[in-house]
Amino acid sequence: MRLCFFAKVRFAEELNHVEFYAQDLRVLREMGCEVVRATQLRAIRPADLYVVWWWTWAAFPVFYARLLGRPVIVTGVFDYWKYPERSAVHRLLHRLALRFADANVFISRFEYDQIPRVLSVRHPRYIPLTIDTEIYRPGSTPRENFILTIAKMIGGNGVRKCIEEIVRAAPLIHQTHPELRFVVAGELDSRYPGLARELGADGYMEFPGVVDSGSKVDLMRRCRLYLQPTRFEGFGLAIAEAMACGAPVVTSSEGAVPEVVGDHAVFIDGYSPEAIAAGVNALLSDPGRQRALSQGGPDRIRDLFSYERHRREWTALIESFG
Repeated sequence: MRLCFFAKVRFAEELNHVEFYAQDLRVLREMGCEVVRATQLRAIRPADLYVVWWWTWAAFPVFYARLLGRPVIVTGVFDYWKYPERSAVHRLLHRLALRFADANVFISRFEYDQIPRVLSVRHPRYIPLTIDTEIYRPGSTPRENFILTIAKMIGGNGVRKCIEEIVRAAPLIHQTHPELRFVVAGELDSRYPGLARELGADGYMEFPGVVDSGSKVDLMRRCRLYLQPTRFEGFGLAIAEAMACGAPVVTSSEGAVPEVVGDHAVFIDGYSPEAIAAGVNALLSDPGRQRALSQGGPDRIRDLFSYERHRREWTALIESFG
């Protein structure tokens, strides 16, 4: 089967190192598909089946596929919380993709239940993101005195991930736990290191920028806890990865996060630096709770969100189109 995989990204290499793209491509490779990758609309080519990430741009490949009489699957995070703020054109493109795709695959139960209630969706399916637990698993060395956050911080994503609130919470945590460092990794917006300097936190806050997958796993295995407050998550992949590595997690009960973490995380109000600091300090003062989260998190991810599930369910969907 010749398959065209489309995701509109700035750099083609993102398809290799962004976990959710790479995981889908791995499934297709293991199925023996001939895959044509397209990161711009002009690169879309004739194929037997189309897999498209993100509804924002999906209407174009959807209609291209329909002109050829070929099936098309659209997947991603829909982000309905932002939908009313989008332009009229973008809202129309979203609705057209939902209506004319041969399958709309939602990566969380939260959006699978939510979106068909408010918009017309053709053939909704639920296939969650999953974790390769052969890679993301606890390490054998003791945990170290640093708190880890991994997020793309540019533009609105830094706001959604509550990066400013994390930076403002850091001095409040450091007052009680002066031995701790903070590592905030990911594509960087300079305003956050600048804010750390203003608050006098730059001596114990590190912003290493983008880290490769091996370094990310290493950090998740070694951190004292993983901190990711959020205003919304369509799934919460980094949270699940940290859990799989045995890191105790502090996060927010927004979007799909509760279905991912269950009771294996500490929930805090991500809008409040004081609430973030209080939640982190409470967990740091409770070694028993840290051990319980560290032991239970990997089991939950392995039981509910293993890569084998992703491969099985995506394989069945693709094979249903012949």
